Amino acid sequence: MERMQGWIGRKDRHPVAVDAVVHRADGSKFPASLTNFSDNGCRIESDAEFRIGERLQIAIPRMGQVKAQVRWVVAGSAGAKFLAESDF
Repeated sequence: MERMQGWIGRKDRHPVAVDAVVHRADGSKFPASLTNFSDNGCRIESDAEFRIGERLQIAIPRMGQVKAQVRWVVAGSAGAKFLAESDF
């Protein structure tokens, strides 16, 4: 099977709507909604502005805190890749 032009292989994503709290390195935090969840990352929807490369901690109900890095940004949302403890 050939890869489609412009398509980067990634884990299947699952549509969800999970309320979470995003914590920044500077100690600030804000509410967000997580969507398109996979084993490797998620989409974060929020009024907050994100920066590509920014490292976050995301508090997810019943999951605890996960560490992530922002990989892409568009108005009102960002894509985040989950990080292993050694990556943070």
